Amino acid sequence: YLNKVTIQDLQTQKVWHFLSSSWLSSDRGKGLTKKTLNAAKKNEIRSFRNIFQTRTSTGFRDQHIWVSIVDPPWRSPFTRAQRVSCCMSLLLCTMAINIAFWKIPKNQQSPVIVTIGSLEVTWEEIMVGVESGLLMFPINILIITIFRSIKPRFVQPKEKTHDMQGLKPIADTEEMVNLLCKSQRNKVPELEKKPESCDDLCSALDRVQGVIQLMQGLSESDPHWVYCSKFVMYFLHHLSMCLERLDESAFPTPEARQHILNTVHLLLKTSEMVFTSHMAYSPARVAKEKRKSSSCWLPWWFVFVGWFLLVSISVVSTYFTLMYGFAYGKEKSIQWVISLAMSLFQSIFIMQPLKVIGMAIFFAFLLKPVAVEDSEDVGLLLKGPPLSSPL
Repeated sequence: YLNKVTIQDLQTQKVWHFLSSSWLSSDRGKGLTKKTLNAAKKNEIRSFRNIFQTRTSTGFRDQHIWVSIVDPPWRSPFTRAQRVSCCMSLLLCTMAINIAFWKIPKNQQSPVIVTIGSLEVTWEEIMVGVESGLLMFPINILIITIFRSIKPRFVQPKEKTHDMQGLKPIADTEEMVNLLCKSQRNKVPELEKKPESCDDLCSALDRVQGVIQLMQGLSESDPHWVYCSKFVMYFLHHLSMCLERLDESAFPTPEARQHILNTVHLLLKTSEMVFTSHMAYSPARVAKEKRKSSSCWLPWWFVFVGWFLLVSISVVSTYFTLMYGFAYGKEKSIQWVISLAMSLFQSIFIMQPLKVIGMAIFFAFLLKPVAVEDSEDVGLLLKGPPLSSPL
């Protein structure tokens, strides 16, 4: 089942949406295995039906705390372990609030709503369940919002210097030159052979220097040179860190190591100046990046704040549940279990679905374009190591 296809140009940030909502199968739908999709127009993307369906389907997988445990979005910073822990905390807190309500004297005149055998469900028990669910809602939203808004932490992988023997920087430089060769505008000749030594690394760096000199000699700029200079600058920064982490045994002589480091540092400084000069001709791009970075993300260490609140609420709720529970008899315990079931039923089948549907309607009326989260995910991916990003 193909819902939609979203294509984004990572240089211009332009996005195309292709809406399908049909099966590509020989035994389902119309029996078609091929389908031609046209790029959706703005009125199709911003239609109430499209936005409502998209927000509702993704909302139940991501924002419904109970349902999202089964199939959470793989790109969400809110992990399955955190979702399960939030559900446990929600259950314990609901138990504590419910049992605290039953400390209040019971209303003997409360009408009976449902009778199942010897079990009677009164209006008071239903109201306790509803009130408990409403009290739990803001606490639940607070913890979930913290976990959902934490910025992923990118950790630079450690280089294995004892067995790599300098091959990682050589392989990275080869990949860089091959990427630059793909565009004729860069005027980079292909490598005659696969680089295997420090001399081959110097030869490959000469080709990178040629690209930098070409960009440095241009008086005017366009998006190609802006992104090319940015990519070269990031690569040289990455290569410089890799070389500095290698010990001297990875090089033929200490002088060869120092010569390569000096060459890379010189090229890095030059590429920074070239990138700065080309960025001056691209004000639109700067505005886009500033607008994109305006999304609210919490620092990665806020995960400890979320876990602290979650554990604290769970411990306090367990304590009060045990303290009140030992003082109750059979009759009040049954009433407490009934109101607890009512609260959980309200949370799973009423409050959470209403939250998802309400958010979907809200964004649909505001005509917010679809796939905004996807674009933010791409932005996060691009902040990773330069060679592993699709830039």
